[in-house]
Amino acid sequence: GGGITKQVPVTLSLTTATATPAIGLSTTSLGFAGTVGGTNPSSQTIGISNVGSGTLTWTAGDNATWLPLSPLSGTNTGTVTASVALAGLLAGSYTATVTVTATGATAKTVPVTLTVTASTSGGTIGFSPASLAFSGTVGGTNPAAQSFALTNTGGGTLSWTLNDNATWLQLNTVS
Repeated sequence: GGGITKQVPVTLSLTTATATPAIGLSTTSLGFAGTVGGTNPSSQTIGISNVGSGTLTWTAGDNATWLPLSPLSGTNTGTVTASVALAGLLAGSYTATVTVTATGATAKTVPVTLTVTASTSGGTIGFSPASLAFSGTVGGTNPAAQSFALTNTGGGTLSWTLNDNATWLQLNTVS
């Protein structure tokens, strides 16, 4: 016989896909090196991208005053430049963390290390005592000689030369 045709109702519901942005970073860590009193090391960059969907509105920050970042925010793809300000830092190892956050995305962090070494270009003069005082009587004997110590309070080698601006003062060594 003949076939029977039946109609079956079908319902299709479509909902708007949820856009889920995700932070992608071009590096997993940054490392810098510098010298006390030296020039700042070259800047380094962190590339930021949206590896998810939708729009990634990100902000960047860190927990160290010696690590300025620029820019501090952006949308989707961008580059953050990390610089180092050595002024005021002593020799030693420093650590910081750059954190990139965005609404709806898991935050990402980049550990940063900075190694500051003492200057090897020359020493720093230490002088003790800080001053000398002599007293005498007109026509009397010369006051007793006094000594002072020069020390190298910095790194490297200290080559020194002494001079004075008084004809009545005699130094027993000048370099």
